[in-house]
Amino acid sequence: MLTINILSQAFERLIFFTKGLMKTRIIWGLLGLSFVLWSCDEPLAFDNKDFIYNPFTIVQDTLNNIDAIRSTEADIDWGSHLGAWVGETKYYKSGFSMDFVFGDSLHDGFDPDSVRLQIMHQRTFPENGTDTLANAYVNYGFYNTTDQILDMSTSSYGLPLSVDTMNVVNDNTYWTYTLPTGIITAQDSVISLGIFPEHQGQLSVVYGNGSSLRPEIVFFFHEPDTAGNDSITSQTFLADTMYMYLQEKSAAFDKINNTYLSQLSEDSVIIDIDLAGLFPGEDTLVHIISSSLLFEIDKIGSAIYRTISSDSTASFNILATEEVSGSSINIKLGEDYSFLSNEIRTIIQSALDADRSNVSIILKPNHVGYDPGFVAISNDILKSKLYVNKSLAVRP
Repeated sequence: MLTINILSQAFERLIFFTKGLMKTRIIWGLLGLSFVLWSCDEPLAFDNKDFIYNPFTIVQDTLNNIDAIRSTEADIDWGSHLGAWVGETKYYKSGFSMDFVFGDSLHDGFDPDSVRLQIMHQRTFPENGTDTLANAYVNYGFYNTTDQILDMSTSSYGLPLSVDTMNVVNDNTYWTYTLPTGIITAQDSVISLGIFPEHQGQLSVVYGNGSSLRPEIVFFFHEPDTAGNDSITSQTFLADTMYMYLQEKSAAFDKINNTYLSQLSEDSVIIDIDLAGLFPGEDTLVHIISSSLLFEIDKIGSAIYRTISSDSTASFNILATEEVSGSSINIKLGEDYSFLSNEIRTIIQSALDADRSNVSIILKPNHVGYDPGFVAISNDILKSKLYVNKSLAVRP
């Protein structure tokens, strides 16, 4: 009996010790967890209004960030150009002269029976792009300009020969004019002839000195053939040099409020654009999705034409070149002066990639010398804008 009691007491003590040990492990576990939590940094507090840093956003802006609109002036090298102009509108007055060189002796001492001036007429344009030609035939003045001083402003064109009527409704047809008798003899080695406007309403373009179709003089002679019969021979000389006399009409262009791009000049318009507002923060990347240059056009003060007679609508093409990189894009205006194409994304993106805060875009007409169209761009920089559609992303 004594032995049983001793064993029972020992078992009870073992249970008590075990329970105590379990309580001790739980307490130490809780103490250890508290130590771990106490040893960590306290999380940073934030307000919801500050926590808006998205990893990717898309932003569209129409920005008034045109710094300046300026112009440069330059003339076309008409002497080597494919076209020459004659006519008069409310905007322009134009004519041309031609030098012909025959050499020491024209035709073995024989005087020509007749001399004809032939000019390949390319096309005639009405005064305004929305107009049609009022007449199928137009009068032009023919002049002997040899050793003469010409002045467009006073209509002093040299020695008048006559006024002749030319077909202007048909494209690519010859104008033929028979010179008065005695103007050129067999002893003449050179002559200068000119064609100038006689009334207003149109401008005609003919093939000029840079073309194989440039004006020509044809001499016709009557000579006996080997059998003694009368025969007709001819001799042709192409124009050696052509001179253009192109004048803007006084007060026709509002150069106080507008800057002009004309197809009849090499003038250019330079638009300076501030890009500082497009730069993101240091930890952000920017990608230009699309960008358009929206310069303000004075529609009433502009005139654009169908470049060829088969065109169904008029248009005006502009070559836009970035001054530093030299990259270019095409801007096209429709007949209502709306932008049919003016995407300059690559120019803007390249400038941003190079960390440049501004760009200068040079605008030039890209059909120079082939039609009399022009557009008036407002000098008011607040009326011109840059549209930008861009995406922003956190720098990785």
